[in-house]
Amino acid sequence: MPANSPTGSIVVPRILLTAGKQAAVQDVHELLEQAGHSVAWQPFETAEKESGATVSLVVIDGSQRDREAFLLCRRLRARFADCFIPIVFLAGAADAKARFQALDSGADACLVRPFTSNELLAQMQAFFRLKNLHNRLTEKSAEVQSVNKRLQHSYEQIDLELEMARRIQQSMLPQILPDTPPAYFAVHYRPSGRVGGDFYDVFRLDENHLGFYVADVMGHGIPASLLTIFLKKAVKAKEISGREYRLLPPDEVLQHINREMIAQALADHPFITMVYVLFNRSDGTLSFARAGHPYPLYVPCSGEPELWKLHGTLLGVFDTKFVAQSQQLHPGDKLLLYTDGLDVLGEDGKSSGTDLLMANALRHRDLPIQEFVEQLSRNLFAQTGQPDDFTLLGLEFREA
Repeated sequence: MPANSPTGSIVVPRILLTAGKQAAVQDVHELLEQAGHSVAWQPFETAEKESGATVSLVVIDGSQRDREAFLLCRRLRARFADCFIPIVFLAGAADAKARFQALDSGADACLVRPFTSNELLAQMQAFFRLKNLHNRLTEKSAEVQSVNKRLQHSYEQIDLELEMARRIQQSMLPQILPDTPPAYFAVHYRPSGRVGGDFYDVFRLDENHLGFYVADVMGHGIPASLLTIFLKKAVKAKEISGREYRLLPPDEVLQHINREMIAQALADHPFITMVYVLFNRSDGTLSFARAGHPYPLYVPCSGEPELWKLHGTLLGVFDTKFVAQSQQLHPGDKLLLYTDGLDVLGEDGKSSGTDLLMANALRHRDLPIQEFVEQLSRNLFAQTGQPDDFTLLGLEFREA
């Protein structure tokens, strides 16, 4: 049966016919040619040279010199180890031993003389069907391997881009928090993936004032990291006019960012939350505004921790006004800003992440701010792990 090539042209199967003497297989030779096959005759001594990629099937006649035929069959089977070329063995003895030796030597089928022409041709057709199927599967496998290589290249490219995004995002974060006694800062920042949607910053505005914030972009990956970089550039905390300057109150800072985001006209409105704080280190006064972000946690040196609740909508959704609230820190007090990666259940299945944070803050509030933040992070995620990006930024106000 002629086979179809991948291009649609007809390919006539080429059969290698080998025996000790050509006369021994003259009948088989004529039968196969009459059936439309291309037949190449070779004696045992040169059969291995003829066998190759152009051969579709091998017929070995061992009816006269069976020992040589078995040896040739073994050598050809070893040569065909990496390809599918069926071998049909023609035996001259109708006994089980001859069949066993033929199959054990690597033949795929064994026909015993005398056999009918239909039996031989049917065996040929069966193997050609299998070979056609094998060839199609090989082509498909090659296609899959090619696709896998392209995918691997794409994954490597994505990995490089993620690594670059991680480095850029890391470079935008403060490498060292400002040393501004009596105000001391500490932070725990850990994205759940290569790059995340959390962002924070602490910066000096003048001799006495500092600005700091924590923001959270919903999602992970490069889109989230790009928005955090946008936020970094959009924070406008000071207006300078000549030799004069004005520190913008937190509500104006958020309003400016909100309008900048709306002006971008992004197709999909990103969910971005943020808390911005303006702090006076000379007297401990501060004002803050929030945009859909978790409430700041006030941890006094004595008394119960308290969430400073203040209304504020998400950034970038619609034009709105934000409100600011003023507060006072006393020596020994701490303030925590954090992201919603804290939203994990407590061990009892009822406590929220904020409840756990407040309980641990009360337990460890006497620790210095760096140890305080590190201890809170260990306690919160020791059992549950970290399912989302998480940032915990802490401020401690000490005696002057």
